[in-house]
Amino acid sequence: MSRVPGPSRAIVLALAVVLLVAGGTASSARQNRKAPAPQATCVLTNPAYSGACTQTTPLEAGSTPAKACQAVVDCLNNVDCLKTYCNATTVRTGWKLESSK
Repeated sequence: MSRVPGPSRAIVLALAVVLLVAGGTASSARQNRKAPAPQATCVLTNPAYSGACTQTTPLEAGSTPAKACQAVVDCLNNVDCLKTYCNATTVRTGWKLESSK
């Protein structure tokens, strides 16, 4: 019986190990992905700001979009707040929350 030429047994075994490791890494990477953190979408207006400002902000567990958006309004209406919202506006009074989702 003659032997058909092909890859050696060592090469086949090494390839099998590589495929097993790669498959395990891909599987664990899929398991490590976290769902995106929930966010509230706030629509704010101000007579001194051109148009409406749509701002997203993290939604803490147990909170509501209205509460999360109110924190943004409070900051925008406070001259001491250093966070930047609405294209880094410097308008710091007169903001009103139009909607929150």
